[in-house]
Amino acid sequence: MKRVGFIINSRVPELASLRKGMPPHALATGWDDSGSPMSFMRFRWIAEALKASRSEWRYEIYRPWRHYSAVVFLKSMGVACHALASRLRERGTCVIFEANVDYYTRFEGEPRLDVMAPSAEQRSQAIAMTQAANAVVASSLHLSEICRTFNPRTTWVPDNVNFALRPPRVQDAPFQDGRLQVWWSGMAAKLFEFLAAEEVFVSLADRIHLQLVTDDLEKAKLRWPGGIRERFEKFLARVPHTLHRYRDIPQLLASYSGGGVIVSPRFLDTPYNLSHSEWKISLGMACELPAIASPVPSYVEMQSRAGAHAVTICRTNDEWLAAFERYLAKPESLSQAGREALEVVKSHYETGVVARQHAAWIERNVT
Repeated sequence: MKRVGFIINSRVPELASLRKGMPPHALATGWDDSGSPMSFMRFRWIAEALKASRSEWRYEIYRPWRHYSAVVFLKSMGVACHALASRLRERGTCVIFEANVDYYTRFEGEPRLDVMAPSAEQRSQAIAMTQAANAVVASSLHLSEICRTFNPRTTWVPDNVNFALRPPRVQDAPFQDGRLQVWWSGMAAKLFEFLAAEEVFVSLADRIHLQLVTDDLEKAKLRWPGGIRERFEKFLARVPHTLHRYRDIPQLLASYSGGGVIVSPRFLDTPYNLSHSEWKISLGMACELPAIASPVPSYVEMQSRAGAHAVTICRTNDEWLAAFERYLAKPESLSQAGREALEVVKSHYETGVVARQHAAWIERNVT
């Protein structure tokens, strides 16, 4: 058995971390971040898939006393992570850095949301970890190209979808009261992205219903500049919608089983959005929801792998409107587009497929 240890969200199990809330037993068992969707999607699901397939590779939370063939720093950087990575490399352990945000590209201007612009410290830390690693894994093809400028041993391993959580029945009620059900999920602080196609959603207000799976919207509004907040409140007052409180991925997929389409409008003027993965749409597509989305590079890549209507990329308001009209005029077309959406996720983004890809990259850099 070849073991791979994971450090997640900079949770280094060491004495200094006791002051940061680490429980004492974590010095022996490792310090997990099980509450983070990134943790179970990019670590736990992959670990379980490799174990179930009887792979020689065993993934686990990093334990200081155990020897590893490789240690993966999953979105983990900073002084403690860099120091541990250096010690591991000195002992001959392969160090892998996993990046899922573009902290590398400088952003000039005022972002609509603070987390969408990296600080100078984040940029410095990300570059240091990327350069110090034996190899790098990026969560989108676009991000991998950026990381490669700092470390040529970089690959892309996409976010994955655990089909064991997929509900057995999907597309049960894509239209309710004559309205197409339009799904979106994510942090409430990112709901302002609907303003990227505001005119289209407002023009369809009597024919669609937004289903928004998110967290505390009122709290999120406080993070937006005043102009964005006022504009979004007017938008939401004009478009029929239902807010659902996000609990977990099984609940999210169960919601998607009702049917309709999944959307991801985005402003593409920040490195943060350009480097985003396809997970926002791939989860819905696994439940046979065709995707209608802005031209985020990862969505465009997904479209290139898919059937004709699994992913519709919209660069203009006219294209957004045409995408909706296809399903509003011919509701029966949802079935074929939904099957195409399911097929591309199953073929390229299913957990077992991605787990093999991840382990192959580890093996290539360890041996």
